[in-house]
Amino acid sequence: MRRLFVIIVFVLFAAQSANAQLLWKISGRGIEKPSYILGTHHAVPFTYCDSIPGLMKVFEEVDFVIGEFDMVKMGEMSPAQMQNMQKMMMMPADTALSSLFSEEEKVLLDTYLKETVGVELKMFSAMKPMTIMVTVQNKILMDIIPDIASMTAMDKYMQTLAVSQGKKVGGLETMDYQMNLLYGNSLEEQADALLEMAQNSNSKELLIELTAAYKSQNLDILWNVFKEQMTGYEYDALVSVRNRNWEKQIVELVPAQSSLFVVGSGHLPGEKGMITLLKQAGYNVEPIQK
Repeated sequence: MRRLFVIIVFVLFAAQSANAQLLWKISGRGIEKPSYILGTHHAVPFTYCDSIPGLMKVFEEVDFVIGEFDMVKMGEMSPAQMQNMQKMMMMPADTALSSLFSEEEKVLLDTYLKETVGVELKMFSAMKPMTIMVTVQNKILMDIIPDIASMTAMDKYMQTLAVSQGKKVGGLETMDYQMNLLYGNSLEEQADALLEMAQNSNSKELLIELTAAYKSQNLDILWNVFKEQMTGYEYDALVSVRNRNWEKQIVELVPAQSSLFVVGSGHLPGEKGMITLLKQAGYNVEPIQK
């Protein structure tokens, strides 16, 4: 189930040619003030914002900051909402995690988990396989980007800063939608994905490659890495369908207010990427150079 590992990389990070650029201006079609779209790496600390040409100047100009989902609302969830989210991450009461694997597979997972997070499979007995995958990936990301353990990531920072300055914030989709992307597959599919992660043992190398590509601001390289990992079905589910939904919302929003759309960088380029879709909708979409 390689597809589920691609999902986890794409959602938690949340590029054909894009001129190695992360920030783009949206203008034309008679709109009075331009809007912008920024490609992020969901695990890079907010301090990297200063490395993106023109970003903070653009931030000061816009009225509305819109992420993939509203992270400010996430911080205001009720206890009931938190419980529902936690429930999605945990094994159902009538199913044991160990029942999803053979004895040989458990030995493989024990070895892999001890190497990556320092504990055996039985320590995760209450968690769904996808939750274990998320835990492993977060540990790897903290090894690669140690600052993320103590610093706010870019996406959340942009929304939090917007609120502190009296700007509006919002989301192009809901947290529930993204949770369903992660946890909407069957337990058997999740178990297969976890096994494949353990068997391939290349998660760290892939994340290092993606992070290096992002920090070089070279979306050509980043996109090539994703293309190597994604099938056509995966691209449709993770990128194409979501981009089409986002494009419809952006077209409705930009005439009314100047906005900064903050989304994973993998959504920007390609024939079905946001840059192409917005150009096809009649807008001028240009990279910000400074």
